[in-house]
Amino acid sequence: MSHSHAHDTKEHLLAYAEKRAGAMKQRWTSTRAEAYDALLDHDAPITAYALLEYLSNRHARDIKPASVYRALEALCDIGVVVKIESLNAFRACRHPQEDHQHVFLVCDTCGHTDEIADHGIGRRLTQEAAVHGFETARQVLELHGLCGDCRK
Repeated sequence: MSHSHAHDTKEHLLAYAEKRAGAMKQRWTSTRAEAYDALLDHDAPITAYALLEYLSNRHARDIKPASVYRALEALCDIGVVVKIESLNAFRACRHPQEDHQHVFLVCDTCGHTDEIADHGIGRRLTQEAAVHGFETARQVLELHGLCGDCRK
């Protein structure tokens, strides 16, 4: 099931992230805010180094790689950013206030990604893992193939 949330404006998402960070006892630093803001501006996943370059140019200052990595880790921890493991890239969650499993559709030809927000598959996988005595800490689901444009 795919979700579209036109009411989730950039300002609303930034405010939610700051509130969520506070609720999780995480600091809301300017680097975290700038990184999340930049990720919201990108529809495609972006690597940490591409984000570093983008932020350094956007804010006309030298930003250290460790600062960007810490920001990305914190944003992932509070659930507003997701790492697409196979691409080693990050993408802002467009509906972080919903409890859902991210399922990424990754085009192996052009690199386009899309997301399906699923409410059942993550729960089923966690339950099945528990049957095998495994405690799930996190899930990243990716489907690789061809997007509609590349299939034409």
